[in-house]
Amino acid sequence: MKREGSSLITYTLYLMVILSLFLTWRILSVPSGTVEIQTVSPSQQTTNLSSVKNIDDVFRPHQIVFHKASDSFVSQDDEIVKKADNFLKNWELSELFFEGTYSREEYNTLILNRNKVEINFPASIYLGMLTRYFERLPEGFDNNTISRIIISMNEDDPIYLIDDKSLNVYIAERSNVSLEPLLNIYTNSPEKFIKSETYTFENGVRFLPQSDVSLNKVVYLSEKQPNSFFINRLFDDTTELRDDSNEQLTIYSDNVSQLKIDKKTGVLYYYRNNLDETELSAYQHVRDSFHTLKFMDTWTQAFYFNGYDTESDDVFYRRYLNGLPISGQWNPGLIKMEMSSSGLVELTYPTEVIQTPLEDRKEAITVPYVQTVIQQLDEAGIRYNDIQDMEIAYEWSSSDESSRIATLLPTWFINLDGNWKTLEEWLVETERGERVGL
Repeated sequence: MKREGSSLITYTLYLMVILSLFLTWRILSVPSGTVEIQTVSPSQQTTNLSSVKNIDDVFRPHQIVFHKASDSFVSQDDEIVKKADNFLKNWELSELFFEGTYSREEYNTLILNRNKVEINFPASIYLGMLTRYFERLPEGFDNNTISRIIISMNEDDPIYLIDDKSLNVYIAERSNVSLEPLLNIYTNSPEKFIKSETYTFENGVRFLPQSDVSLNKVVYLSEKQPNSFFINRLFDDTTELRDDSNEQLTIYSDNVSQLKIDKKTGVLYYYRNNLDETELSAYQHVRDSFHTLKFMDTWTQAFYFNGYDTESDDVFYRRYLNGLPISGQWNPGLIKMEMSSSGLVELTYPTEVIQTPLEDRKEAITVPYVQTVIQQLDEAGIRYNDIQDMEIAYEWSSSDESSRIATLLPTWFINLDGNWKTLEEWLVETERGERVGL
């Protein structure tokens, strides 16, 4: 009897422990607030961690150009650009100093010189994010920006680090390391380069293909992280969270912050009321935004720093695929952030990401020669001098058959009046008389 009573007590204790653990789990997993928030599963966390980027991945060049005696050859191939970045990292520039601010004519002349290698960034990038390129970055240079590095094939010439935005020019002494590994990037893989021509636009000098280009239209299965994924990262306390969603938007808010997700496009908008008046330098804004973004972004392909707005304090990043930027009507490749000393203040973030390529739907596309595009614009009444910039990018569109299928079409994007749109969109708007300024 004594043994039976002891067993009964033991079983009862086990039952009470199990019940206690269950109740604890319920309390933690279902807060007492007005919204039920589920924690992120281990598989979702793994997806995020697998795409975490480091500074070298995001703050690096996106293009390399070899300027020979008579021709220029350009590549935006991921592996090619990584080799150029690694060369600069191993080269370690020294004795960096500010030479001066050039006139536009002087600046363009420097870019157009022959017999050199040019390494370009997607936007003006802060030297504080490129310390790996230098033996020692001079004090106070963190907030200085560059957008191109020019390396003459004449080893007696200095290295130029220049900025399209400010027209500032910096000079660095060469390393003792041979230039041969850099030159071999082209010699060993000429098929990864395209013969290019020079075009000067309001936003700077561009090296664009000298002929039609054959690229692939690609189709991917896409996915969006669950709302709980972003809630857990953007809200410190979910117990006071309210659900104010409607037909167009998913909305969560508390007394300090608000999160909106457009149900059609999947674009996330986040805002946090900020009373912190501590001023950050431009470099600090950019640095802090990266450390916030890297644990949130689930894009497994490349994304690059894409600029900082000194007036609004907005920091921009842009997603890439196969060396080309992602673009489209609702900016599916653009991330915008604003930081304060206490953390993230504003965020615009496309939640939809590509996952699995549908290889059987890949299709070769001919992207027309630049001069053909310029002629089409001219015939529509848009003059060359009106063009602020041009680039080939992937236009993202969702499939009619499924919201989980994304089509990425390589096409020309034109910057007019400060707005990026496809060639076709500008031609249609101009024909209808809808373009502002006409």
